[in-house]
Amino acid sequence: MEFLNPSFLYGFSALSIPVLIHLFNLRRYRKEYFTNVRFLSQIQLETRKRSRLKQLLILAARLLTIASLVLAFSQPFIRSPLQGKLKSGHQAISIYVDNSYSMEANGTEGKLLDLAKKRASEIVSTYKSSDIFQLSTNDFEGKHAQFVSREEFSGMLREVKITHASVNLRDVISRQNDLFARQRERSHTSFLISDFQKSTAGFEFIKPDSSTHYVLVPLESLGQNNLFIDSVWFTSPIHRPGQAVKLMVKIRNYGNEKLEKIPLRLTINNIQRSVTSFSIDPSRPAEISLPYTEDKNGFQLGRLDVTDYPIVYDDKFYFSYHITDEINILSIYGKSPNLYLKSLFASDSVFNFRAYTANQVDYGSFSKQNLILISDIDEMASGLANELKLFLQKGGSVCIFPSGNSRNETYNTFFSSIGSSSIGKPDTMKQRVASLDIENELFKDVFDKDASGKIRMPDNVDLPAVLKYYQVSNNALNPGTVLMRLQNGLPFLTSTTVGKGKLYLFASPIEPSFTNFQQHLLFVPVMFRMAFLSTIQSSLYSIIGKTESLDIPSDSINGKNMVNIKKWNSSFEFIPEMRSSGQQMQIFVHGQISEAGWYMVYRGNKQVSAIAFNYDRKESEVNCFSTKEIESNIKKYGLRNTIVLKPSGLPFMTQVEQLNRGFQLWKWFIVMAIVFIAFEILVIRLPKA
Repeated sequence: MEFLNPSFLYGFSALSIPVLIHLFNLRRYRKEYFTNVRFLSQIQLETRKRSRLKQLLILAARLLTIASLVLAFSQPFIRSPLQGKLKSGHQAISIYVDNSYSMEANGTEGKLLDLAKKRASEIVSTYKSSDIFQLSTNDFEGKHAQFVSREEFSGMLREVKITHASVNLRDVISRQNDLFARQRERSHTSFLISDFQKSTAGFEFIKPDSSTHYVLVPLESLGQNNLFIDSVWFTSPIHRPGQAVKLMVKIRNYGNEKLEKIPLRLTINNIQRSVTSFSIDPSRPAEISLPYTEDKNGFQLGRLDVTDYPIVYDDKFYFSYHITDEINILSIYGKSPNLYLKSLFASDSVFNFRAYTANQVDYGSFSKQNLILISDIDEMASGLANELKLFLQKGGSVCIFPSGNSRNETYNTFFSSIGSSSIGKPDTMKQRVASLDIENELFKDVFDKDASGKIRMPDNVDLPAVLKYYQVSNNALNPGTVLMRLQNGLPFLTSTTVGKGKLYLFASPIEPSFTNFQQHLLFVPVMFRMAFLSTIQSSLYSIIGKTESLDIPSDSINGKNMVNIKKWNSSFEFIPEMRSSGQQMQIFVHGQISEAGWYMVYRGNKQVSAIAFNYDRKESEVNCFSTKEIESNIKKYGLRNTIVLKPSGLPFMTQVEQLNRGFQLWKWFIVMAIVFIAFEILVIRLPKA
């Protein structure tokens, strides 16, 4: 026990006063003459003992009263674990207020964010006016990167609102430690007010500073329930007008009860295209299928809606994609154009087909192509090889039919540079395609499904015959996928991912003397699917705070007009940073997008892309650590100088005051003084014997 005003302890000298009074009263006596005291001797002895006991009790009460008052005025206290390690002098206090979307949940005193702001205000009120304060939120705003007075802190605190930003405790504490480093002459205390979500807390990554004391203030919600849309995807990457597509939606239920008959609505370009209802068990995801038919070309703006409360930010999910007007296909040939490829693609208005010899092709046009076909080229020139490599890395598709007189070493130099399969010596032993990778997207919808929903090839199906072929060997580091395999086990068609693009390699030239594939029923669907899959599709959606760079076609930014991004149906717009990258142009948003929705990319007055942004679903996982779990994690990961204030028990202000000022005892001594005075009065008023 220590004393705030130890000089008052000299007041113990006042204890001599009641002692002197007591001794003086014992010496006072009075003579009483009585004719005969023989009958009163026994009564006289008992009265004298009672009187002496009474005087001793009164003396003890007075001594204890004075001692209690002296101790009360000296303000004794017991140091708290935090106070015992603080430096003398002024303090620097950093207070983190979690303002993420999970703080929209309701607590016993309303919204958790409102309660967090109230707790921060109460913390500040317990410190001296000479102390300085710093406010931290999930936004990491520049105006919060400094220590201010109590009044300035209160003004900043009133401005705190819910934000999309999601951070973990490691980043918050790291930021606080950097700011504390500028206040070396003061004691450092960090308060962390949060619901401590399990998805964002990250106790195992926290690196506390030994010179800083950390106080965790957990807030408890009334119920941890939340229904939200997690992600979406299409079952097929191909989009054409009039084509039936199926959108898959993953929905999660973080709650304790099964939800039934929840409506889910899909709108495309603000027109409702599908609606369904679903049931979902707690803590288990549900995948919902929404089929609809594509309407028209152009940019498609999609949105999914569910209804949930009180956390509503994740009840909408935005996505976007593009249906191209035409697919650009470039055929590069040796001596003469391939008639099979030309007749397949040139007659269909969906495809913009162009054919050039290897010596006449314009490499600058590669960035506008979706698919490049290589056929009947004896030697792969280094210039063409370099341009194809760049085209593949940036997302294009290349299909190679080797020549009957191919110089394999030039082809293999190209294949080696991109890490794909290579071709070997020719083989003239007649073969037949024996198997197809029917689960691959290249063969999707080519074969019918059986009753169980699985794709099955017909029995005794007639597959292409191969008269001559080159032996294809896979790259050990990037083996790719064998899409069509010969009877002897060697590949006839392989697919290899190169960068963002895809390389298709046939083992035979597309000539009747080598194979009948070009005359087989598989030729049309395989080549059409290859062309459709070659259309570069950007991501259906991006995540605010995570997605900082996006790709758009480079041909959309040629010219002198400025590129800018506008929010759909809003006045918000900004100019992004741009970097050219071959076939693609990268744009960087640098945190300028903070609201979910659709964002249009314009080059002058022409729209060149549509991007959908959604809030990070990390905050949707509302499972939070309890106070006991937090204490267990502190012990488990050895987080020293860390204290947890319990939501239940003593009032919050009392807990903070005890941390800051220690356990105050003067009130107890005041109460004791009153009790001793009352005891003295009671003893004095006892009836005399």
